[in-house]
Amino acid sequence: MDLDVLASLASGVELGSFARAADRLGRSTSAVSAQMKKLEEQAGVAILRKSGRGLELTPAGEVLLSYARRLLELNDEAVEATRGASLAGCVRLGLAEDFGEGVLPQALGRFARACPEVRVEMRVARSQELQQLVMAGELDLALAWDSGPRAPHSAAIGRYAVHWIGPASGQLAPGPLPLALFDPPCVIRAQACG
Repeated sequence: MDLDVLASLASGVELGSFARAADRLGRSTSAVSAQMKKLEEQAGVAILRKSGRGLELTPAGEVLLSYARRLLELNDEAVEATRGASLAGCVRLGLAEDFGEGVLPQALGRFARACPEVRVEMRVARSQELQQLVMAGELDLALAWDSGPRAPHSAAIGRYAVHWIGPASGQLAPGPLPLALFDPPCVIRAQACG
């Protein structure tokens, strides 16, 4: 199957709209629609069905999307490995504690396969400390929560909503509210207690 078509499918589902996917991919909406029709013909089954004003994946479409994501990831990994083969040296990365367990092992594994000659030095710490280390030149790059003043050359790559977790009834006991928080400095603690 054509990787461009699979990329259109994955983008359309991710963005919740094939029109938005067309904008992201620099194609017309009709071109993406034609790609989806071609994909259904290749698959031999319907992969999309109408749902209100939009489209949703059929069970076969869910299966195809899973494979599409894996194929696109494998393609990206092959490109990274080919381009990264000539890279060598050391990179010093920082990662906020919240991301350490979920992101770090998989990301380091992919990077090590793509760039085997690059040594990675990792620092897992609180966001404020990581930002200070980047500004002091002790880290090359950090993934951290935004805590106000940003380091030079920083960019927001995502947003996460903060949610309160409490009793299912929604009724809180009278009196002081017990909280489970990290010690200061902590971005979430500052929001909760601010």
